[in-house]
Amino acid sequence: MLYGALFLFAGAILLAITYALVANGSASADKPFMIANTTAKSVSLPPLPSFATVATGVAKAPTVIYDRRPAGSSAVVQAQAYAGRVNATFSRLTAAHQAELAILQRKANARIAAVRSSQLETLLTRSGLALAIMALASIGLGWLMAGRALRPVRTMSSRARGISERNLHERLALDGPDDELKELGDTFDGLLGRLEAAFESQRRFVANASHELRTPITLERALVEVALSDPSPSVDSLRETCRRVLSVSEQQERLIDALLTLARSQRGLESRAPVDLREVTAEVMRAVPPNGIKVETELGDASTMGDPAMVERLVANLIQNAVRYNEPHGWIAAWTGMRDGEPTLEVTNPGPVVGPEQVDQLVKPFSRLDRGGSVAARNADARQGVGLGLSIVQAIVDAHGADLITEPRAEGGLKVSVRFPRTD
Repeated sequence: MLYGALFLFAGAILLAITYALVANGSASADKPFMIANTTAKSVSLPPLPSFATVATGVAKAPTVIYDRRPAGSSAVVQAQAYAGRVNATFSRLTAAHQAELAILQRKANARIAAVRSSQLETLLTRSGLALAIMALASIGLGWLMAGRALRPVRTMSSRARGISERNLHERLALDGPDDELKELGDTFDGLLGRLEAAFESQRRFVANASHELRTPITLERALVEVALSDPSPSVDSLRETCRRVLSVSEQQERLIDALLTLARSQRGLESRAPVDLREVTAEVMRAVPPNGIKVETELGDASTMGDPAMVERLVANLIQNAVRYNEPHGWIAAWTGMRDGEPTLEVTNPGPVVGPEQVDQLVKPFSRLDRGGSVAARNADARQGVGLGLSIVQAIVDAHGADLITEPRAEGGLKVSVRFPRTD
């Protein structure tokens, strides 16, 4: 209907312009009809002494009257009187002829005007009829073309209505030319892919969290059941059981705290305050036990804006990861300063060799590095991780609009850099 209305509007304008041009052209071409007056004028005969010319208004030879008598005779006078009467008669005939020509001219002009008006009316009627036919045809063709062009939209709508969280693996998969609608369908397929990955990550997170929470609870229950099954428990055995239950409870508390921190980080920042990365890193380095690992620090001025508690948790997770996944009697290097005008924190440590394909997996929840049995046996702290350290770091980085850069070292270990946005 829109295409038909536009065509009808444009056709009406074209018809109006054509009608105006034809009407003006006809008016300028068809001037009032004029009949030329070719009638000879009356001739006045002067008194001639010897002859008189009689003009009758008819194309014939003049009549010459020769008079050999003296001037002033009666014959000459009669001839002159006759010529006067002829001239008077000719004048009356000429006036009547001119009146008839004027009437004929008015009739001709009226006839010409009527014919021109009829022609213009016929032009307008036939052009309007042709315009109406073409408008109907354009509406029909527009309906067909619009339906054909919008068919992919109907396909996308019907397929999108059938997609839910249970079948996110399905795609629109539009066929046809590589036009705007095809690009829209591909963009929607990309969105479905990201949603599928997010839902799958959420399901995996829930499953891993349930498993991680059930493991210490199962261990606690087993320890209590073993203690209760002893018919004659000693005080020392009961104390040992209580100590083990307390240790498992602490591990469970760390897991719950990590989950809460991750959830709070993913909500974003509620407020911002000045944070000095140099001071935060120095405090964390003093609080985290090195466990026989050499600590190297080069702390420069690196002030930024953010949530101080979250930034402290970020630095603590990086330092604890560096201590946990380290070599026996290894080292940790912490650096703070400005990189290209951006406050930056860098933590480097040796350790197991990390492949480039494993770097992206480290920031996923409950993803632990496959270090090998020898490293885990020598480093007991590595078994205390819950697999959320770098996931929390990534969430805090995203909340602050910062960048997390994880670079594997060729000789083993990682170099993790966090670049905060520059501030005034």
